Amino acid sequence: MSFFDELKRRNVFRVGIAYAISAWVLMQIVDLVLENITAPGWIMQVFMLALAIGFPVALIFAWAFEMTSDGVKLERDVDRSESITQRTGQKLNRNITIVLGVAVIFLLADRFLPDADTKPQPAETTKENTEEIAATKSSEKSIAVLPFVDMSPEGDQAYFADGISEEILNVLVKTHNLKVAGRTSSFQFRNRSEDLKTIGEQLGVDHILEGSIRKANNRVRITAQLVAASDGFHLWSETYDRDLTDIFAIQDEIARAIASALAIELNLPGRQQSLVTASTSNMEAYDRYLEGKGLIAQRLDFTRSIRLLEEAIQLDPDFAAGWAAGAQAYSLSGYYLPVDRSEMLERAEAMANKALELDPKLSTAYSVLGDVYRDRYQWTKSRKSYLRALELNPNDVEANSQYAQMLWRVSYVKEGLKYSARAVELDPLSWLNLTVSAALRFASGDRAGGWSDIERARNISNLVRNFPARHAVRMALSDGNLKQAVKFTQDLSDSDYVMLRNPDLKTHYDDLLSRLNSRTETLAFLQDSQRNALYQGVDSPWAIDVFWAAYYGDYALAEKIMDAGAANDLRYGLIDTTWLNYAVLNPLHNTEPYKNMIRNIKLDDFWRENGFPEYCRPLGEDDFACN
Repeated sequence: MSFFDELKRRNVFRVGIAYAISAWVLMQIVDLVLENITAPGWIMQVFMLALAIGFPVALIFAWAFEMTSDGVKLERDVDRSESITQRTGQKLNRNITIVLGVAVIFLLADRFLPDADTKPQPAETTKENTEEIAATKSSEKSIAVLPFVDMSPEGDQAYFADGISEEILNVLVKTHNLKVAGRTSSFQFRNRSEDLKTIGEQLGVDHILEGSIRKANNRVRITAQLVAASDGFHLWSETYDRDLTDIFAIQDEIARAIASALAIELNLPGRQQSLVTASTSNMEAYDRYLEGKGLIAQRLDFTRSIRLLEEAIQLDPDFAAGWAAGAQAYSLSGYYLPVDRSEMLERAEAMANKALELDPKLSTAYSVLGDVYRDRYQWTKSRKSYLRALELNPNDVEANSQYAQMLWRVSYVKEGLKYSARAVELDPLSWLNLTVSAALRFASGDRAGGWSDIERARNISNLVRNFPARHAVRMALSDGNLKQAVKFTQDLSDSDYVMLRNPDLKTHYDDLLSRLNSRTETLAFLQDSQRNALYQGVDSPWAIDVFWAAYYGDYALAEKIMDAGAANDLRYGLIDTTWLNYAVLNPLHNTEPYKNMIRNIKLDDFWRENGFPEYCRPLGEDDFACN
């Protein structure tokens, strides 16, 4: 008898087949159980290794042993005339058939039944999470507009290419059932070599619109193509060679072509109505508008942005979007320029109202009014303005982000989370949105989520901005992590904003850093600094110093720092109360300086009308207490 025939006689092949099928079925069952009990991944790996080791053991056992009527015996001890290997083989055949049937059932269930994780989980059915789940489902129709490449002869039209890209993005934002990644996130991929699949994954979109613009004299050539992010498949492409005055018609045609390619129902009363209306007939005004608006989006050179937008509305006094963009530049300038904030806010309010006079449905203008009223401590008017902006355009990234910051300032943390999460969903690579989200998540008790967002914000800003570093310091001190807090204070000192624009602030932070590992030296420095340091408003060091005083347990000193700093900020024109919601400062909440600050910015009146935050409560008609 050949070796092969002997293997068959001893049922080695049958045992091998039975073992392999049974092992596969066991792995499916164990995987399901481990997944439901959230067991660590190494348990499954050990189980698979054990099954793999068992396979040759089973084959050796089948070769060396035989099942008899008296039990298992060594094969050499069994008389061939009494062997029952044939009957054993038949039993193995039946068992193989049964196990194979179970395996087929598993395969069919996996193929045709919906995944369990596509169903909403009972433990996560809060209002906020329900909305997030709905938003995630709708992201099947999603797109990012990458910055179009400037192909102009002089290569000096990048701002125009960016502006047209953003204009198309803004049109698509208003398209029903289409998720559009925000400008800040999409434009980070300018001149980068990532493949489209990677870009799609980072932005959370399924489709990419890319293209180029060639502008010369009064002619413009725009080439656009719509690509599936998953495989690079081209869904649509077109080249437009037109007069510059046709720029709005081109934007409309591109938006309609994308909607058609993605089979999206447009949110329009009639199919013939244009998605894009010509906001101005003056191309010089439009050119200045695009450049000025681009600078606002990047939070760069507000002086130039204001000048460009003032020129735009002089060229076309009926340019509503130009008035709104100018209003936004003025309202934000106080955070980036040494200007008279009250004058800036007054001009912003006037321009926003003029924009609404020309176009009553311009969401940007309402959002700017929200900014103006927020910074004047007119909290109720601010809230109404933001909500009107979001009613007109729920996908307005700026309105979602700024409203989240307003709610953060009035200590409505949970409500603010809803809007900060929406801003991050729409613009996931914005350092500003991520910082706001991080602070709100941290304050709400989601410390892990807060740290995740702040790390992303810090990596994206890369020491260019000081906003993420300021809140990272506060989070680390609230967690009692001295090493991290020192590191983030160093990052704050090394940020471009501090190093290049504020030498006094740089000196203050460097002097503080040299003492931070000693409680005695730190508190002594803060005591002197509290009397002598310059308090420069929104970026004053006092809102960091107060955290270090509190961390080292000197709440009397922290109270003095807060009192002096808040008084100076009130004169400067802005008290930023976003820092109030960190746990390390909780003991200050029931001090007189804190209560005076709340009264000075009329926050107690807002709370009486709309509800006190969780840590505060009213006392009679004109007093309150906070824990």
